[in-house]
Amino acid sequence: MKVCIDAGHGGKDSGAVGSKTHEKWIALDVASRVAQKLQNSGIDVVMTRDSDYFVELAERAKIANNAGADMFISVHCNSAVESARGTEVWCYPGAAEDGRLAKSIHDRLVERTGLKDRGVKEENYAVLRLSRCPAALVELGFISNPQEEQTMMGFDYQDAASTAIVEGIKEFAGIKEVQPVKEQKLSYDNTVDNMLQDGIITTENMANWEKFLNGRETPKPEYVRTVLDRYHEKVK
Repeated sequence: MKVCIDAGHGGKDSGAVGSKTHEKWIALDVASRVAQKLQNSGIDVVMTRDSDYFVELAERAKIANNAGADMFISVHCNSAVESARGTEVWCYPGAAEDGRLAKSIHDRLVERTGLKDRGVKEENYAVLRLSRCPAALVELGFISNPQEEQTMMGFDYQDAASTAIVEGIKEFAGIKEVQPVKEQKLSYDNTVDNMLQDGIITTENMANWEKFLNGRETPKPEYVRTVLDRYHEKVK
């Protein structure tokens, strides 16, 4: 089985802009985690982008089609009025398998993250229309909502969301590895201590990361990329 993971936007296209970050960064962070977890399960993965560069919509679907992907998952953040919140997953209108894939991912995402359930919806998005395999577009949450933006920037949320997407993919594929979700609370508790213990950060920059996670300062993109690179090295 081969899965194409599409991190929305990138490069000159920032996607939706929040008060602290851009959609392209959250999409890439979560998509990268999904890809790594799928690979750790022995599933072949192709990504439409693996760093900050621009890819045309048609090219994203072409990458999946040329690779012979069995599924295409596009990862995004939503944007609307500040009060809007919740997660939703989109599929191509009238495509039964696309709808089944979207529902599998959406149900796990709502269960694992605890965000408002906005349902599975249909739309004629280019990446869904042009993909020759079952495809789904995931809206993780609303970057225009300051609270959800802060949540989506957190390591706990990104881990939970990526796990949910992987579980949805496996469920759709008939891989019986999905376990019931235990009650959990997403928080930043002990995050800095855990990163320090795992060698992800050092004592010299520990104070800065506490400020970032508490929302007092916005981390520079290069800091985030460094931490993610170190994290990915550890989970290989």
